[in-house]
Amino acid sequence: MNWSKAKTILIIVFLIADIFLFYELYSGALGNRIIIDKENTKEVIKYLEKQGISVKSSIPKPGSSRATLTVKYKYFDKQYALENFFDSPDVVAVHTQDDRIVMEDEKIYVEINKNGEFIYTNKALMQDGKAPFDEKQALNKIEAFLKKIGIGEKDRYNESKTVEKGYLGIYCSQAYKDTFLDKSYLEIQATNKGVIYMKMLWFETVNNGKAKKEIISPIKALMKLSELYKDSEHNITVSDIGLGYYFNTDLEQVKELDVKAVEEGTAILVWRIKTDMGDVYINAYNSIVEKK
Repeated sequence: MNWSKAKTILIIVFLIADIFLFYELYSGALGNRIIIDKENTKEVIKYLEKQGISVKSSIPKPGSSRATLTVKYKYFDKQYALENFFDSPDVVAVHTQDDRIVMEDEKIYVEINKNGEFIYTNKALMQDGKAPFDEKQALNKIEAFLKKIGIGEKDRYNESKTVEKGYLGIYCSQAYKDTFLDKSYLEIQATNKGVIYMKMLWFETVNNGKAKKEIISPIKALMKLSELYKDSEHNITVSDIGLGYYFNTDLEQVKELDVKAVEEGTAILVWRIKTDMGDVYINAYNSIVEKK
């Protein structure tokens, strides 16, 4: 009998059994615990490292129970844009195309895209490159502009600021109760005199469900990676894990450039795990992989 071969087979069998039992343990009672101590977290991270998955980010605290969220894309129609972004609506040139509406006068350019993206440009201020710059004044202009369209500080997630070439820039995604709304983004730039550029894709909350559900721990979500990448030949690095809402409605099916035609739907609560192989979205209620 070839004892060397038999020994190798036994090692593989025990390894598979170990992986299975470990996964069952952490995806079962332990994975559903609201509080997981540091020792258990370290064990999971060590286990993942053995599977070629390196966790470089901090592990967030387990979330409390949450309800589902019904949303739709925030959409500016032609009439709203004419009344809110132009001084003289009657002199604005309007060009309707298959995938967008373009509106423009001597100073302002507005683009309303079918995919929900909105772009605003103040051409006059962009050409005024010699104006003095004061960051506080520029910030006030941004806040006033965003307040006008219904976006406050609490609505912004993971915000960052830059100062360059005489303007202040703010970049962020959308927040809902301290969690992110995936696929949303906001870029806005301003000088002392006003906002010179904005590009955004935003949501409106239609309904916040009343029935709250328990959320799986981030550790349980991380454990799904060992299953997803078990056949991968490459090492995986996790750079971030966070709780938020994932909305998967395709606006390409919308035939009319009208806010009423934009389909609303349920935003799924997920743990978003950022890796060097792409983002993974794990359903925070039932641990199903929503997107890989």
